[in-house]
Amino acid sequence: MTTFPRVLIILSTLLLSGGQALADGILVLGATGQLGARVVKLLIDQSEDVTVLVRASSDRSRLDELEVEYVIGDMMDESSINAAFKGRSYRAVINTARAPTELQNFYRLSSTYIANAARMSGVKQIIHHGAVGAGSNMALHPDVPWARVPNLLPRMMDHGVAEEVFFSSGIPTTIIRNSRVWPDDTEPSGNAVMTEDRTVMTPITRADLARFTMECLDNDACYGKVYHNQDDSLTWPPPSFGEGE
Repeated sequence: MTTFPRVLIILSTLLLSGGQALADGILVLGATGQLGARVVKLLIDQSEDVTVLVRASSDRSRLDELEVEYVIGDMMDESSINAAFKGRSYRAVINTARAPTELQNFYRLSSTYIANAARMSGVKQIIHHGAVGAGSNMALHPDVPWARVPNLLPRMMDHGVAEEVFFSSGIPTTIIRNSRVWPDDTEPSGNAVMTEDRTVMTPITRADLARFTMECLDNDACYGKVYHNQDDSLTWPPPSFGEGE
């Protein structure tokens, strides 16, 4: 299991940058979603320069009053991804995007466009929020009826391809996989950790997923790693069931 002391990471960031956020900004994809908006808020709290790619139709209410730069586009459109990078300098890309189950090839295509643009622009880190069961990981969770849920099997294969694309890009990449996510207003339990044990599949809160993201940002101990989230104090379904991630 892996957990990083948040205070030490923030302190090291400040020491490297003279008390200011490190040079170059952060591109967040999926920023209008429940997890993405939490990540953006934590970045802004650390005085990061944040750019977000959003669809014209996206509800931006979760980002109200946050100082971010918007780029309008679609992650399935390569020109939109390229536009998000044009004329900007990012040290990291954080991908929290989720697609409807019926939308096939989203992860393969979007990861290819992101990896190509990030490599061309000199991005130093990719943090990708994936899914337990991505690609070959399904075999480690035989009790899950992957093939019986409509569209789930190809979706999980698509997740696996995206992870391979990011790792093969040559950019230091961190994958944070989740599965069952408690309702968005759930406070962190204080028991969540990241583990490299790929058989782990427990519920998690978005608050902890966002915290793990910040702990891995600019942290070379996270490079090249695939993490699962573990919180044995949470049950499934939650006592008051809400929509998962």
